[in-house]
Amino acid sequence: MKDLRRAVLCLLFCLVLLGGTASADMGPKQSLTITVTNAPEGVYYLDLLHQDDWAYKNVDLEDYDPALVEGLRRWEDEGWYPALIHGTNLPLFGDLLPGADGTHTFSYYGLPDTFRIAVSSAGGTQATEPFTRTVFHTELVYDYASNTITRSTSTVGYYLTQFLSTLIPTLVVEGILLWLFGFRSRRSVAVFLAVNLATQAALHILLGSAILAVGTHSLYYLMLLPVEALIWLAEAVVYGLLLREQKPGRRVGYALCANLASYAAGFFPLHLIARLLLGNW
Repeated sequence: MKDLRRAVLCLLFCLVLLGGTASADMGPKQSLTITVTNAPEGVYYLDLLHQDDWAYKNVDLEDYDPALVEGLRRWEDEGWYPALIHGTNLPLFGDLLPGADGTHTFSYYGLPDTFRIAVSSAGGTQATEPFTRTVFHTELVYDYASNTITRSTSTVGYYLTQFLSTLIPTLVVEGILLWLFGFRSRRSVAVFLAVNLATQAALHILLGSAILAVGTHSLYYLMLLPVEALIWLAEAVVYGLLLREQKPGRRVGYALCANLASYAAGFFPLHLIARLLLGNW
């Protein structure tokens, strides 16, 4: 009866995490944040130019100044289309105007990998040289006066931050389940920490290498499930061999339940925790 209660409690824990994740539009969303320095005087619009001629409209043009909108279309004859105004292949969230904090944020599946930053104002229009994203959440500083882009976070610093942003919720969620499954000795905790450090590092190395090699962030979604399946198999074997407090069946059961729970919990908090670690609240 005690084992049954524990199993039911663990199942409910996983279901709560899965339910909360689904309601938040499951899956981490790639994003781009642009901080403009030396911005033009008055109202200005900022959009991303890309080279895919798609027509999925992302903004209602009736809400914007036609003259400024038309300024962002001047590069279409050269094969560069404004993502918000002209459209993208998949939905893209964003606004031509800066947000309350003065930054421009673009996110969701339609975010282009390679783009130019274009600005239209009463003083004229201009666009940068092409820029290619290499991380999932990109932060840039755009100097309007010199028409140049610089990164606000290094690639190495970003990947370290993303590693921590998945490691932290994984340790919290799987640590709770470790205790619920009855693994409470120092040895069990040491094995748990070592295994999660190794598997989280492997997760980011595999996904990061694939993204850098192919140059598209859509691979993140395609590879995440099979990589997670490999991690579960590895953890099931390691926990089955190294954990000692419970029977082998419970060790493997813990690996399965813990991975399901951390997989669900890791989706929604990923972007929020990354922002906290980067100091962008």
